Amino acid sequence: MKHCRKLFLFSALIILIPWIPADSATTEVEKCISCHDKTYNKSLHNIYIHRPFLDKKCLTCHVEGNTSFSVSNGQDSSQRTRPKITWLQKHYEPARSHFFLVPSLKVDNTLFVQKKGNNGRSTITSLTLPPLEQLPQLSNDNKQPEISDILFHGVKRGILYSAIISWKTDKPADGRIHYGIGTFNHKSNLDHQLKTHHTISISPVTPGKTYNYTVISQDIHGNRTISQPLSFSTKTLGLINPPPEDSPIGQAPFQEGLSHQLLAVGDQYFITITAHQSTYMHIGSHRNLSPRISMPANAGDQTVPAEHTPMKNTTDTNITTCLVCHKDYQSDSSHPINVRPKRGMTFPDDYPLNDDGRMHCMTCHDSHASNNEARIRRPSKQELCTGCHKNYG
Repeated sequence: MKHCRKLFLFSALIILIPWIPADSATTEVEKCISCHDKTYNKSLHNIYIHRPFLDKKCLTCHVEGNTSFSVSNGQDSSQRTRPKITWLQKHYEPARSHFFLVPSLKVDNTLFVQKKGNNGRSTITSLTLPPLEQLPQLSNDNKQPEISDILFHGVKRGILYSAIISWKTDKPADGRIHYGIGTFNHKSNLDHQLKTHHTISISPVTPGKTYNYTVISQDIHGNRTISQPLSFSTKTLGLINPPPEDSPIGQAPFQEGLSHQLLAVGDQYFITITAHQSTYMHIGSHRNLSPRISMPANAGDQTVPAEHTPMKNTTDTNITTCLVCHKDYQSDSSHPINVRPKRGMTFPDDYPLNDDGRMHCMTCHDSHASNNEARIRRPSKQELCTGCHKNYG
């Protein structure tokens, strides 16, 4: 009788346990597909389809609480209790002073400022924004940015050889380098971050060569400066003028030494925020400015209601979940993940990074499907690499 009772309970477990969550999961997946039908149907026409996507495992990869494996990168778990914020701009290079140009329609009277340290922990504070018409206008002085202190720091060896070049401008501006052997037929990715101290890494470069280069910066009004042609040699490898090491804030209170300046440029806020030492910085606005918010990169052109099922953060979605299946990943034989790009390197817009600027699996691979083998973001591995390492091959 005891054996019969055990057999009955065991049979009940087999029948009941899978049935309840399976029905719930099916309902949730149907909701995913009904909203993202364009993305779903388009992906099914590709040659290489990610197996979990094909099996409709939307919840496993995207919804909080569906995997237990974790990757430690120092993220503060308290981030999940923070106010609902739409992040507008993210600076992944540490600096004391950060400059932002923000359309007035994207903010209300509050601007959220997030400070990030080397350990991934962060602090959020807020600034009050007065109406734009109450601020002084930063008019166009029609003067080109003055470029100075151009310096070749040497050649650094990582996965590939990279040349590091820095310069200064007398006003906030973007940055780019045109370069080549005998010509200027290559160019770095544009560094959109407004700054006065610029550092860009061009990679890879070939040892034993002489390169010509010129640095270019443009201010917020479109005034542009191109430096005189210069050259550097890769005959000697190593850093001959190492760039200064930045020490982003760790756990120091954000308000220490914090100051800000607000100006108007047409219908945009020009915001300068200065901390007491170098820090990574993001700015954002209230998410409820609009009843619907845009989905993150790779989610197609769909929108999602604010009451949407809680989603995993980018680290969980794009690293943690991947490693649950891909346990054989070897960082020493594959491109590193969960690390920030080296100083001065800029990425194409379709090479996404985590919220804290770290590379993840989907930086190089399409998440759902692709016509490229291994779902890489370019037709060949060489083209994939040259998206960041501009002179590779």
